[in-house]
Amino acid sequence: MTSQFKKKVVTTLRYVYKVGIIKSLLIGLAMSASGEEYEVKWKGRHYHIRKHSSDFKVFRAIAVFGQYNVPIITGSNNVKTIIDLGSNIGFSVMHFKSKFPDAQVIAVEPEKHNFEQLVKNVKGYSKVVCLQNAIWYSEKKLGIFDSGLGEYGFRVVDGNQKQVGSVDAITMDDIISKYGLQTIDILKIDIEGAEKELFTYNYENWLPKVRCIVIELHDTFHPGCATAFFKAISTRQFDIFCKGEDIIITFTDTKQDAVQYA
Repeated sequence: MTSQFKKKVVTTLRYVYKVGIIKSLLIGLAMSASGEEYEVKWKGRHYHIRKHSSDFKVFRAIAVFGQYNVPIITGSNNVKTIIDLGSNIGFSVMHFKSKFPDAQVIAVEPEKHNFEQLVKNVKGYSKVVCLQNAIWYSEKKLGIFDSGLGEYGFRVVDGNQKQVGSVDAITMDDIISKYGLQTIDILKIDIEGAEKELFTYNYENWLPKVRCIVIELHDTFHPGCATAFFKAISTRQFDIFCKGEDIIITFTDTKQDAVQYA
């Protein structure tokens, strides 16, 4: 038995334990009986999932396993602005809105089909803005590259790699200016390696506005991500916490309320 197979078995058993045997069977039946898409109702929320895609893995990670149950700023009233970079199909946005219903969420997703699914999943949520853009350190046209990891693995590239599309890039400063943001309470980043560029150039103005960062680093296929990230935040005081593939940074050098684990 290979380690990869063992991991799949453990993940499946963990999923069944979390969801329950009956619910997991019902979800499986809905999955097999549906056409191109099926809907899962879980904890009062409705998840639209595409068949033959990575969407179910994302549902399992975020909705069932609680990937983003992370340190938060004390009291939901103090979380007013969340920026979600790499929103994929919107399940992370749904999670944040369930925790902070009054917060404004700005969701950024570059890939066209993922973006359409994102809009569908967050329909009905108030104070959510969806932007079909790539985040970058400057405004330009970027290519979208299929890394072969599934729908959650699309990357934006500035070069001549084989592309499956293109997208306009925006900067953090663009977002802050457009929406008049004074503070970013939570900045979630899952951008498949573009974090290297994000934290290498032109971060000096927007980074001091951030209170909490939840980030997945992708040095495996874009070396230098971790170095750029930790170098950029090294001038600030922070606490660090790791959960799965995510690193959570809560800055302690602000005059606002402290961050606690929830």
